[in-house]
Order: sequence, then C-alpha cells, then structure tokens
Amino acid sequence: MKKIKFIDLFDFDFTNQKGLSLASKLLEIRRQAKNIAHTANNKQIENGEFATMFAENIKDWMNDLASVADEALDTHLEFNATKKT
Repeated sequence: MKKIKFIDLFDFDFTNQKGLSLASKLLEIRRQAKNIAHTANNKQIENGEFATMFAENIKDWMNDLASVADEALDTHLEFNATKKT
C-alpha cells in the first residue's frame, strides 16, 4: 500500500468507532519515529565518531519503528476499513 497520510484516512469507512483513532495514532508513531531518525541523522553529520555510531543506531531503530507502524496501519486498514467509493 502507498504511504498513507492523515487526510487519506477520511477515504475509509471503519468497521468500529475506534478505527480512525487507532489509524491516526499509528500515523503519529510513524511521524515521531521519522522525526527522531532525521534529528539523529543531522547529529551524526555534525558530531564525532562515537556520536556518529550512536546516532546511526538511533536513526536505524526509528526507521525500523516507522516501518512497523506503516505495516500495522496497512493491516488495520485492510481488515477494519473499506475504501469509500
């Protein structure tokens, strides 16, 4: 599935009341993880060797976390929502 944006969530009919809330929270996890990864990447560029290794690990972990949030969102939408026509 393509990378979902918040506005895209309004194109779905959710099967329960909490569906939109869960989907928006998953998007927030992705957003925060990507922001942390971006900050770690910037710190990696401007600091020394050990800071670089530490920041690179954080960047990788946050990108992995963002990917998990994307997969969870895709699964949630697949099983708990239908695309509006």
